[in-house]
Amino acid sequence: MARTTGKTTNVEGIKEMSKGSRPRPSIVSQEELAQRHEGIFGNKEPKPRWVPPPLPEDMQGIKSSFEQQLGTTKLPPGRT
Repeated sequence: MARTTGKTTNVEGIKEMSKGSRPRPSIVSQEELAQRHEGIFGNKEPKPRWVPPPLPEDMQGIKSSFEQQLGTTKLPPGRT
């Protein structure tokens, strides 16, 4: 016996799902659902970006290992 994929063909020849293809009936209207969703998830303030504190004065003249190995402070393209 061959296995079926669960899809049927309707009168127009379009494949449809046989089970679960229709949305469930809803008590809440789509407009009210959209308003609730916006109230819960929408318009969050962006988090402030973290900036590391400056180095102490005695460490400011020290070259980084990156600069020591490559002789530059510029990153290659595509790196952040």
